[in-house]
Amino acid sequence: MKTQFLSSAAHFKDLPAATLPEYAILGRSNVGKSSFINHVLENKALARTSKKPGKTSLANLYQIDESMVWVDLPGYGYAKVSADEKARWSKLIADYCLKRDALKGIFWLIDIRHIGVAADIEAAQWLSKVDIPVFTVLTKADKLTRKQRFEQLERAKIFSNCACDPAIYSVLEHESRKKFWENFNTWQEFLAQSNQ
Repeated sequence: MKTQFLSSAAHFKDLPAATLPEYAILGRSNVGKSSFINHVLENKALARTSKKPGKTSLANLYQIDESMVWVDLPGYGYAKVSADEKARWSKLIADYCLKRDALKGIFWLIDIRHIGVAADIEAAQWLSKVDIPVFTVLTKADKLTRKQRFEQLERAKIFSNCACDPAIYSVLEHESRKKFWENFNTWQEFLAQSNQ
């Protein structure tokens, strides 16, 4: 798999012209989006990671082979920034999701330990109103036992209300990567059949 960073944009108007199908990555600020990107794409240097939430303040575009582009959007629910900056993040997310013709779907990352927190409830309500396919990824699974994972998966199925089962993910487990791509392919097949 060949991956590369393409560009960053602070505003929708700054985004480069789309040449491939795009998938947005959406989630709370501390959900582990950058770690997920680096692990699942097998490139530790691709996305910048930080122990402090709120570091992704731009839309960061990553190309995967010649097949698609992932767009990592700013995390939501992070309070320790100015009101103007929060407004810019929200506008960038909304503009990208609602106006980008190349967008084929959203990877919605949720911390498996905390299903149904306020920020995710707000996101769920917004996602239910937009006509964009959503694929849920449950991060930080290594923090739970297998029994707890199963219990949280069942809660997530109800909460996320997505067409296919969420993918359980841990950046400490190679099996997570393999399972993600299997689930992603199943999701794409489902979308293709739905559009026929």
